[in-house]
Amino acid sequence: MNEMLETTAAALRARGFDAAVFSSAKEASGFIRRDLPTGAAVAIGGSVTVRQMGLDALLRQDGHPVFSHWDVPPEDRPALLHEAMHAPLYLCSANAVTQSGLIVQIDGTGNRVSAMCYGPQTVYVVVGRNKIVQGGYTQAVRRIKQVACPLNARRQGLSTPCAQEGGSCHAAQCPNSMCRMIVAFELCPIGRRIQVLLVDEDLGY
Repeated sequence: MNEMLETTAAALRARGFDAAVFSSAKEASGFIRRDLPTGAAVAIGGSVTVRQMGLDALLRQDGHPVFSHWDVPPEDRPALLHEAMHAPLYLCSANAVTQSGLIVQIDGTGNRVSAMCYGPQTVYVVVGRNKIVQGGYTQAVRRIKQVACPLNARRQGLSTPCAQEGGSCHAAQCPNSMCRMIVAFELCPIGRRIQVLLVDEDLGY
């Protein structure tokens, strides 16, 4: 048993989230596939974690319509993102989760945080152990800015300050920034189900 993950799960539940710990990504994938209503549409927020798990392909294999903006040309993305907001189910990861149960997300277009705040009725958030941080909001943002953002920027081929060798975040000098809003979920939004899956593996950035 990973004590850090169990502590984090208990803290998330105290804040109104559904939370469970899984020993592997495969085990977490199995839970999601069993939990989804048959044939229900699923929207996917841009997530390296979800891609690593192969969940997009598995859900299509299971007969679920899947909305993923990574699968369409840039000109088609706005319409798909709008459609995804109306899907009954949403699947994403988190940039950081504190052991005290705070979920922190950073976003460029706002599609992911919007869906989590007010969109699909049920949201699945898959979080690898590498994204759990001690401390509070400040430590979560530090982890995002120093670890997740540079890796994501390099993956997308962005010429941001953080993506440069030895670089760091300079928001005022970053016209191509993908970090335009930060949202911290202190409690589960009213009337929503947010199922957090904490996985005892390193996943995503």
